[in-house]
Parts: sequence; structure tokens; C-alpha cells
Amino acid sequence: MTQYPNLKEIEDRPMRSWNVDGLQELIMGVLWILWGGLWLIGQELPKGKLYQVYWLVVPVMLALSGFAGNWVVRRLKQRVTFPRSGYVALREPTRRERIGTAVLAIVVALTLAAVIVRGRPEAVEHMITPVVGVILSLSFVVASLKQRAPHFLVLAGVALALGIALGALRTGWMSLNWLFVVLGVVAAISGAIRLSRFVRENGVPVEGA
Repeated sequence: MTQYPNLKEIEDRPMRSWNVDGLQELIMGVLWILWGGLWLIGQELPKGKLYQVYWLVVPVMLALSGFAGNWVVRRLKQRVTFPRSGYVALREPTRRERIGTAVLAIVVALTLAAVIVRGRPEAVEHMITPVVGVILSLSFVVASLKQRAPHFLVLAGVALALGIALGALRTGWMSLNWLFVVLGVVAAISGAIRLSRFVRENGVPVEGA
């Protein structure tokens, strides 16, 4: 009896291979620790010249760090992952996927803007952490489904729990910054464990063997 290849399994293979090493979570976690940490430091600085310079430089650093993070992930995959699992090129998103992502981002942004405009400043400040926690949790769920990465569901649960717990403290923007720091620590530890396991279980092939 002829056995036909499982086309769905073949289609999903690049996604699973791209997420097999934990590098995405590790670098993402480090970036979130950096972002949350820098905002926490900035809030503690006394108002003055240093404060003004700090808030001129830090937003630019944070914007550039996102691009740097993607570059670091790709470089590490070339050095660590591809020699062990083979080269994997991710499929470029279709036009429909790009439009869907853009629409989702716009809806989220408009929702946050409406909450801020309609609400009292102190009320908005206290509810921003739970709202961001829910958004991050949903983002992890979507990433888990799209990238065939069930481990992202753990981060989705952590993001939701942290958003609710830290929001209950009612410390405003401070709790939002701690949300990124703590979630970043969890993501970095998770990524480091998965990366260590991947390297341990997949030795570099000997040339000419």
C-alpha cells in the first residue's frame, strides 16, 4: 500500500526547527529585562540635566535594541543551531498575514488609546499592567499556534498571571516595568534551559564523517 507523505508535517517542520533551540526566548527575555530595567532606573533619577539626557538617549537605545536582538538571534543560529540541525529558512509571511498583523496592532493601539482618553489618568495608570499582561498573553498564544511552539503557552500563562498580580499592587507604571523584568527573567531562563538541552542532545557533526 502506497504511503503518501504528510504534507502538513513537512510544512510545519521549518517552524519547529526554528524554535527548537530556545534562542528566541533567551534573547527576548534579555531584551525585556533591559527595557524594564532601564525604565525603572530612569524613574528613580532626580530631575535635572542627567534626567533629561537619560530620557533622550534611552528611547533610542530601546528602539535599536529590538533590531539588534533579531540580528543576534540569526547570528547565534548560524553558529550554534544550523551546524547541529541543518539550515532552516523561515517562510516569508504572506500579504494576508502582514495585513492581519497590522490590523491587529492597530486595533490594540486604538483600544489602549480609547482607554487612556476616556479614563482618569490615575485609573489608566493602575489598569495598564493587567491590560498589557493580557495583550502579551494573547501574543504568546498566537505565536504558539503560528510557530508550532507549545512552550510559548507557558509564557502566555506567566504573562497573564503577572499582569493580574502586579496590577493588583496598584503601583502604576512601576508595576508595568516590573512585569517586563520578571517576564524577561522567566523567558531568559526558559530559553537558556532549552538551549542547553539542545546543545547537549545535538553534537556538532564531524566534518568528513
